[in-house]
Amino acid sequence: MLALNLIDKPEESPLLTKSMVRCIQKLLDKDWRVTISHVFREGNRCADLLASYALDLEIGIHFFCEPPEGLVDMLRADLDGVGIMRLCNSIV
Repeated sequence: MLALNLIDKPEESPLLTKSMVRCIQKLLDKDWRVTISHVFREGNRCADLLASYALDLEIGIHFFCEPPEGLVDMLRADLDGVGIMRLCNSIV
């Protein structure tokens, strides 16, 4: 959800992300239809794994000869239709 907020209100983005947010906005301003929506991390575990993995990498573009450990198993589970439950606290 934070990423969507940064794109909607770039003036509030931290200095480290301003350049990336600016690039995203330039892409969105092109003559095409784009929809951006929030997906919980349980709904896209592969993206979550890659985002966590990226925290240990230097800033920049990285190419992989092989997928990071665990990614192939997650992709296989996704193909098999294995779902993950999201646990939420209920407000009483």
